[in-house]
Amino acid sequence: MKGIFSISLTILLAFVIMSGIPSVLSDKAKAAAKDKTASKFLKEVSKKYKTYKSLKSEFSRLNEPADAKAAKKTEKGSLISKGDKYKFVFLGQEIFCNGKYIWSYTKGGDCTKENYKPSNGKGLNPTKIFSIWEKGFLYASDGSYKKGATEINKIKLTPTDKTKGYFLMNLEAEKVSKSLLSLKISYSDGHKETYNITSQTPNSSISDNTFEFDTKNYPGVEVIDLTK
Repeated sequence: MKGIFSISLTILLAFVIMSGIPSVLSDKAKAAAKDKTASKFLKEVSKKYKTYKSLKSEFSRLNEPADAKAAKKTEKGSLISKGDKYKFVFLGQEIFCNGKYIWSYTKGGDCTKENYKPSNGKGLNPTKIFSIWEKGFLYASDGSYKKGATEINKIKLTPTDKTKGYFLMNLEAEKVSKSLLSLKISYSDGHKETYNITSQTPNSSISDNTFEFDTKNYPGVEVIDLTK
């Protein structure tokens, strides 16, 4: 699950052109304007996703090892969320959270059930990938480009905490719809991960049972209860 809380997203930042000012002051003014524009756009993206009552999404992750000779690998995953509830499937692991308990099941193994305590790091909600930039980052516009008729905005995020295992995130999002598209994470050890959101379906009718581990669907799997 390394790096998963940071899944591919994107963001638009329009360049602000300023003239008639000495070059040094102009550069500083441009940078400040871009950061302000980036912040505004990110707030709009966050606002959009917070209006969703539920969200089904699928994604892929491209893993690029630090060793250029090593093989790249692509894996697929999915995320279903509804408020504080979610079901997350990735790398042979299925995580269910109903807002009170969290079940972690690894294919071919057992399932553990724990109390959901995001405040102490237990059960960090992967849906936070849709608002990961809200705390602990500096923003910088990286321009935009067109994919067909769609304009894609790019933003660079750098963590304010320099002890993090990564030093840069490159986000992309549709300018008009403000839909997150991808997130590229550059780690300090040289490897990179790119998360691409391949589908998003908001406001579907989802049963609360979706977010609980049902032993009937996993015959023979033992649930280790750590909530007591």
